Amino acid sequence: MEHTHETYRLEDIDQTHAIGAALFVPFTIVRLCGETSAIDTTLTVELRNFGDFSPPQRTLHLSWSSASIPTQPLGVSDRVITEWAACGIACVVMTLYPGLTVRAVAAEGDRFDYWVDDGQYDYGLEVSGTLGADLDTRHRAKVRQLCDNPYGVDGYVVVVSFASRRVVLSFHRCQEESR
Repeated sequence: MEHTHETYRLEDIDQTHAIGAALFVPFTIVRLCGETSAIDTTLTVELRNFGDFSPPQRTLHLSWSSASIPTQPLGVSDRVITEWAACGIACVVMTLYPGLTVRAVAAEGDRFDYWVDDGQYDYGLEVSGTLGADLDTRHRAKVRQLCDNPYGVDGYVVVVSFASRRVVLSFHRCQEESR
């Protein structure tokens, strides 16, 4: 299988999106490297339902400055660390692959986490992170959740397994999938 390699500096997510994405950087580093002082890692990204994207599996090399590594424990629960770390990864992959901008946090009840756009169309973005390795079950649940949105908008799902260093990024036409 053909592989394509991309590199990305984690701190750059703050320059790419309309939300304060820098908030996610320390959480992402903690989930990716734990207590170590590593300044990079590699993730496998699987692209699903991207018609013209080949190959569908990518290798993403993420790096960051040692100054971004938290020096104290983060003041939130493990669940929040995992979720916000997944949001950091989502900001990276949404920039690299579909080239979209995270514009706004979705409202309660929207059935997805963020509004993203390409300058012309708005989409929903549902993000989920797990410390386990079963991405497919989580991914299916998040697709159902996204496509249950009250606007009927199409969107993207990003699911991250921090245990296996795998990311699934998929696109969904929700009118078709909710029938």
